Amino acid sequence: MAFPLPSLLPTIEELLQEVQWLDGLILITDSQRATFVSFSQVDPLLRRLRTKPRGHHVAEKLCMSLLETHGKGGAKPVLVFQGDGSFWLGMMGTSADHPHRRHAVAHLNRCFELSG
Repeated sequence: MAFPLPSLLPTIEELLQEVQWLDGLILITDSQRATFVSFSQVDPLLRRLRTKPRGHHVAEKLCMSLLETHGKGGAKPVLVFQGDGSFWLGMMGTSADHPHRRHAVAHLNRCFELSG
């Protein structure tokens, strides 16, 4: 299934930049606002998910995604969860063409050339 709310992609990418080295996930509910849920706040979210239609299935997939990304930084699970039980769960990372990333990579390349 394609990402259901394309208008939120820029907001999600900005939030990912801010929290890229924190463990957790990006959550979008009926409010259609992207929020960061830290790893320490996941348990209450999972309990709430399990009370919703198809929520147990979503919670299990989300747990697996969180375990895969824990401590790795960069990519985060993104959960779009609507009140009717429909959801989209995927992984999103910081954009490779972001200007800050290009600057950081260029800086690392210059450091590498100087050390050689």
